[in-house]
Amino acid sequence: MAEDRTIVLTYHSHHVVASAYFDNDHVALAQDLRMIRALGGRFVPLDEVVAQLTQPRRAPNDRSKARLQVAITFDDGPIYDVAPFDHPCAGRQPGFLNILRDFSRTLPSDQQSAFRATSFVIASPSARRHMETSFDAQYTYLGIGSMADDWWLPALETGLIDIANHSWDHLHPALAVVEHSAQAKGDFARVTCEEDADRQIAAAARLISRKTDNRAQPYFAYPFGHYNAFLIEEYFPRSHRHGMRAAFTVDATPVRSDQSIWCIPRYVCGHHWREPEGLARILLG
Repeated sequence: MAEDRTIVLTYHSHHVVASAYFDNDHVALAQDLRMIRALGGRFVPLDEVVAQLTQPRRAPNDRSKARLQVAITFDDGPIYDVAPFDHPCAGRQPGFLNILRDFSRTLPSDQQSAFRATSFVIASPSARRHMETSFDAQYTYLGIGSMADDWWLPALETGLIDIANHSWDHLHPALAVVEHSAQAKGDFARVTCEEDADRQIAAAARLISRKTDNRAQPYFAYPFGHYNAFLIEEYFPRSHRHGMRAAFTVDATPVRSDQSIWCIPRYVCGHHWREPEGLARILLG
C-alpha cells in the first residue's frame, strides 16, 4: 500500500502588500484551494494529521495509489482570518473565512465536514495591541483592533476555523519586553527552560482556552518555526504542564509516517512558494 502524501500549508491573513499572488495571501489562498482540488488533493483537518501519527497503523488495504492530503493553517491571529477589510493600496480584501466558505460550497457534501483550517493565535492582549502599530509595512498590514480576540469563539462556531496556540507573545522583536528570562526576542529556540516555556506555552494555552470556552485545539505552532531539543524531547512530552498534544514547525517537508508529533512540518506561503507552480511542485513531489 502506497503511503499518503500529507502536506500542511500556512498562510498569514495580514500578509497583504498589493494584489498579486506573491504579495497577498488572500489571493493566494483562494487560488491554491482550487488548485489543490484540481490536483486530486483531499482536505484534512489538523486533528486527522495528528491522529494518523498517534493512532496504531491500520492494516494495509488494496489501495495501491497514494493520496494527496492537505491541511490548511493560519498564523498570528489577525481578525482578517475571519473578517473582510480595506487595505490602503490593495483595496477590499475578503478575509480568509469568506474564502473558505465560498470554496466549501463547491465541495461534495461528504467532504465539507473535513474542510476546515486552524488559526494559531498569539495570546498576550498587550503584545497583540502593540503589534497593531509596529508591523512591517513591507510584508504585513494591521489596523487598530485587528489583533483583538473577540472573534476566536465565533470562528469556532462557523465550523470552518479552529483556534490553537501560537505562544504568549511570539517573542516578537517589536515588543519592549517579552516573557523570557533573557529577553530573547525573535528567537524561540532560546526557550530552553521550564520557566520560559511555561510563560510562553502554558500561559498562552490557559488564556486561549478561557477565551474559547475550552474548545481550542491542543496544538502549538512554534514562533518563527524555531524549536530545540529541550522543547521536543523534554518539555512537550510532559503534557500535564501545558495540555498540548502536538506541535508544528515550518520545516518545509511533507509529514512522514514516523514524524515526531512535537515537530510536524509545515510550508509557508510567500516563503516556501511564491507562485502556483511552486505550490504544485510541493504538492506533487
